[in-house]
Amino acid sequence: MVRMARIEIDSAYLEQYKAAIREHTQAAIANEPGVLTLYAMYDKAHPTLVTVLEIYASKAAYEAHLKTPHFQKYKTGTLEMVKSLELVDVDPIAFGAKPDILKR
Repeated sequence: MVRMARIEIDSAYLEQYKAAIREHTQAAIANEPGVLTLYAMYDKAHPTLVTVLEIYASKAAYEAHLKTPHFQKYKTGTLEMVKSLELVDVDPIAFGAKPDILKR
C-alpha cells in the first residue's frame, strides 16, 4: 500500500511539527515491520507544505499503524498544527534507492 499525505502546517507551529513527525517516523520504522517507508519532506519555496510518502507492506499493516501509541501521539499532538490534510492513494510505477542513501 502506497500513499502520499499532503499537509499544510500553521507557520506558528512549523518547528514543533517537524519535531513531532521526526519522532513519529523514527518510532514507526523502528517498531513496525509493516511500515516499509516514511519519507517526510517540505517544499523549499513554501516550508509549511509538507508531503509524506508512506509505503506499507499491506493494508493490514497500515491499519495496524493507525492504532499504535506513537501514531496516536503524533495525530493528537499535531491536530492544532495542521491546517489541511489530503491523503492520496497511489500506485507505484518505479522505486529505486541507493543503499544507505539517508546516511550521506
